[in-house]
Amino acid sequence: MAFELVDLDRQGTRMKIIFVRHGEPDYRELEERYYTGFGIDLAPLSEKGRQQAQKLITNPLLPSAEIIISSAVTRALETASYVVCATGLPLRVEPLLHEWQVYKSGTDNFEKARTMFLENKGELLPNSPIQYETATEMKSRFLECMVKYRDYQTVIVVTHNMLMRQFVPNEKIDFCQVIACELEI
Repeated sequence: MAFELVDLDRQGTRMKIIFVRHGEPDYRELEERYYTGFGIDLAPLSEKGRQQAQKLITNPLLPSAEIIISSAVTRALETASYVVCATGLPLRVEPLLHEWQVYKSGTDNFEKARTMFLENKGELLPNSPIQYETATEMKSRFLECMVKYRDYQTVIVVTHNMLMRQFVPNEKIDFCQVIACELEI
């Protein structure tokens, strides 16, 4: 892997994280042009996703934050832009907050990998036909990213479903859903 695992025992700063899942994306143009892998991450929000983001900005938790930290993926950045405009908070873009990685492109492979991930409780079995990022690797990637924000008590993190699920108990997270939790960073 291209990242270092964070020692989960070396945490120490409590931080309130206001997780925001991005709005609904529109992949049509990219799929028509056969984009794959990270190319799909260029997809903007759909019209419905923009409406979700407009509604999101009325959430009473958002003004309590000190900063917005967003995935560099277009759908997350576009969602974060609505929050920035509504709150006036500073925005930081973090490439490590990207969506869960499946190391074999294609929608079918992604869905098969998601099923295996859930069946195996986030672990990757040695004989797995599809390689993917484990739950431990996602958690470590997130914590590695967040260490530099330890001076903040409350942050908004605009990111993706699978990454959020590693820190919140929700099995289903809707587009533009807001979930607050406290973590040791």
